[in-house]
Amino acid sequence: MTPDSDASDSEAKLRGIVSLAADAIVSTDDEYRITLFNPAAERMFGYSAAEILGQPLDVLLPEDARAIHHAHLDRFRHSSVHAKEMGQRGQIWGRRITGELFPAEASISKIDIRGATLFTAVLRDVTEQRRAEVEREALLAREQEARTSAEKARERIAFLARASDVLHSSLAYEETFRILLGLVVPALATYCVVDLLEESGTVRRLHVVHADPDKRELAERLRRYPRSQAHYLTRRTIRDSRAELLHVTDQLLVDTAEDESHLAILRGLAPASMLIVPLRAREHVLGALLFARDANREPYGESDMELAIELAQRAASAVDNAQLYQRSQLAIRARDDVLGVVSHDLRNPLAAISMCASSLVEAGFGDSARNAEAMQTIQDSARWAQRLIQDLLDITAIEAGGLSLVRRPEDPVLLLTRVALAFEDLAGAHGITLITDLPDHLPTISCDADRLHQAVGNLIGNAMKFTPSGGEIRLSAEADGDGVRIAVADSGPGIPEADVPHIFDRFWTAHRSSRVRGTGMGLAIVRGIIEAHGGQVWVERNARGGATFSSSVPAVS
Repeated sequence: MTPDSDASDSEAKLRGIVSLAADAIVSTDDEYRITLFNPAAERMFGYSAAEILGQPLDVLLPEDARAIHHAHLDRFRHSSVHAKEMGQRGQIWGRRITGELFPAEASISKIDIRGATLFTAVLRDVTEQRRAEVEREALLAREQEARTSAEKARERIAFLARASDVLHSSLAYEETFRILLGLVVPALATYCVVDLLEESGTVRRLHVVHADPDKRELAERLRRYPRSQAHYLTRRTIRDSRAELLHVTDQLLVDTAEDESHLAILRGLAPASMLIVPLRAREHVLGALLFARDANREPYGESDMELAIELAQRAASAVDNAQLYQRSQLAIRARDDVLGVVSHDLRNPLAAISMCASSLVEAGFGDSARNAEAMQTIQDSARWAQRLIQDLLDITAIEAGGLSLVRRPEDPVLLLTRVALAFEDLAGAHGITLITDLPDHLPTISCDADRLHQAVGNLIGNAMKFTPSGGEIRLSAEADGDGVRIAVADSGPGIPEADVPHIFDRFWTAHRSSRVRGTGMGLAIVRGIIEAHGGQVWVERNARGGATFSSSVPAVS
């Protein structure tokens, strides 16, 4: 057998092996033109050998990878390495005749023949392998997500269980809320606010709790704000009974703030994300919870919203139960209080009427002046009894949230002047100077003039009880933010600190010397009237040691 025939036999054997190979085999010459393209390559790329032989290798590569591939081959050509196996090279991409790109793994070798470098690559399509890997990674991700979700669900159930235990541990819901917020902060919020809706329709800030001890003074200052109902950030949630997720901007804080001091507090607390959820029970909104996070924590998302709503539902149920219990206790106490007023306070004018009427019926006093005096006593006692009955009716209306108001735009200067004129003679009769300190102009207010006259009159009447002869009472007013502040200050002995929390409670009377014994309804009626107007009433010790009762009434918007 000749050398030529041996070479021909070896070449035939090699061609047979290459044609049977499962992997694509592609060879190129020194100029990267394809010189070998086995059947597996034909199946992989879609070209026949006849179509592809002599073509540049670039036709099998993505356009954006060709320059990079040439650079790799050039480095490989001049390196001392003669072969790189699969796994030693990164993933490459091939391009089929249809233009479809597919991931592949490749081994490459080089051989120098008579000064020319020939390259041979063995390629394997790893599309299915990559798809399987992607599916496996997705499965692992879903499994991890499910595990994380299950863990979060367990944590949420445990948290809600602890919250429920706290909420239903006592009917004193104000203190219960304080304990609850110890769970909420810092677990769910940097700080948390509880606002409750009063029966009068006004919103009352119950608690503000902050996680940072250094900011708890700011939180306490926020609790005392706002003074105007229009500036409660929870107001819209309470009105619409709909939860809100807010991204907090400085403009939102500016729009929310009642004044510069309020704005400084809000900026100091630096909320970045907020959740506001309604407290709703038995189809009634009882208030709202506000959760806030600063920029150091992840913003709130939908899962946080779901947890906050569930927590609010439990909290609302606890508040509703506590309020129902309180109403039942108030009803019992009201019954007893009314019986006390009827049996004690009404007995006095009725006794006077009965005594005078009996004397007149029997024979009179035999003196026209004394008869007239008896008739005047009967008339005064009847008015006294009627006033007691009207106060009872007003208290009942206020407690039921049904105090009717007929609002009209009013000039507060004229209204307060009329009130002062009505009390001048009575104050003078007791040796008290009634001073009116009013500016020439104040913002117009929307009010029921008769009811506001009644409220301010009650404050003046209350001041007269405790102001000694020779003292003075000062009625003043000034513009205050979005409304008018009205103040009645006396020169009496002042109010003991222990009495301050109770003075606006109905049927509560102070344990301090006064000219007459009251029924304890006057200041409760004042609070009811002012709050029905959307304002507030409070008391402070003034510079002379007496008491100053202040009330705010919103201006016409």
